[in-house]
Amino acid sequence: MINLLIVDDHPVVLDGTKTLLQDLANVSIHTERNSTAVLSRMDIQTFHLFLIDINMKVINGIQLADLIKKKQPDAFIVLYTGYELSDYYELLIEKKVDGLLSKLATKEQVIQTIQATLRGEILLAADFLDFVQQRTNVPTTEHDVLLSDKEQEILNLVAQGATNKAIASTLGVTQRTIENYLSKLFVKLNVESRAEAVIVAKAKEWIH
Repeated sequence: MINLLIVDDHPVVLDGTKTLLQDLANVSIHTERNSTAVLSRMDIQTFHLFLIDINMKVINGIQLADLIKKKQPDAFIVLYTGYELSDYYELLIEKKVDGLLSKLATKEQVIQTIQATLRGEILLAADFLDFVQQRTNVPTTEHDVLLSDKEQEILNLVAQGATNKAIASTLGVTQRTIENYLSKLFVKLNVESRAEAVIVAKAKEWIH
């Protein structure tokens, strides 16, 4: 029996996702609302696959995925989100996660993705090939990391000392969205803090 842990801090979404996956054969489904409790649960129970919402507090999905992989390198991790999946393709390239799911996916798409992940396969959208081609065509000297205009704008505001709340207000989005962007930036830049991100961005002359 395969143990799957769904991690989402929204109870309605959590219950809905669990119901969606009830038809999976030979899979025992477990749930967790508190992202900070996942690692301690791993000490007392073995989970083979984690389906994790990206947009959570206190530890978001990207951060949690990293912690899980460090603790259990052979764990399968699928992130799911209501945002654009293409924003997270870099995580697949760097093998930080094993799959991505949109919260708008159909029941069939969700089940197929989970099944593929358990087989060691990845189901991808057609635009993933465009992402790979774009990434391949960029010289590896100066611009080995691709940043979107939005990411550069956020980095500039971070460099000016703006808080996440202030950045969110400036860009007209939620604070959680900004936290999401920063988590992705930390992965892309291979850093662990806002200060490190700014140092790397200035060194590469992405911001001034």
